[in-house]
Amino acid sequence: MARWCLEAVVVSMDGLLDAHEVAVRSRVQALGDEAARVAAQFAEAQLALEHVAVTRATLAVVLAGNAGTDPQTQGADVIGSGEPAPARVPVCRSGLTEAHLPEGYRRVWQAVVTAPGPIRAQQLAAALALPVTAAKVEGLRSKLKRLVARGWITECTPGSFAPVPTGSVSPGVGS
Repeated sequence: MARWCLEAVVVSMDGLLDAHEVAVRSRVQALGDEAARVAAQFAEAQLALEHVAVTRATLAVVLAGNAGTDPQTQGADVIGSGEPAPARVPVCRSGLTEAHLPEGYRRVWQAVVTAPGPIRAQQLAAALALPVTAAKVEGLRSKLKRLVARGWITECTPGSFAPVPTGSVSPGVGS
């Protein structure tokens, strides 16, 4: 009789553990599903925020492009509603050095010049230790395009930027 009681207790404990395991697994699955749902919502919100930043950067570039007609000062005037104007990027010409570039553009120019070969905006963001987000990459791409338009660097293939080859005579080639 003692053996039968011992077996009944073991069977009963196995049943209890099985039931507890089922309940715990169910809770883990429910929490995992909720975590996935929250992670998806978080990713959507981050993407929406990046879209706002990209739109803001694009709008600033468009407004800067329409601010003036002189290619040396285009984009350097006041935007209109009291917002700070984009930095002045002079047309590259004899007698100018990188010291004439605004600080942010100087860092971009130096990174392009010191890169082992043509560099893309996403690679540049990583090289400058910036977060590689759509907003940062688009902001850098805008600066790169402005440096190309002013003759400081060249766009050797679409989206790939390099120093101006020695002996280049025409600023803005490749833009």
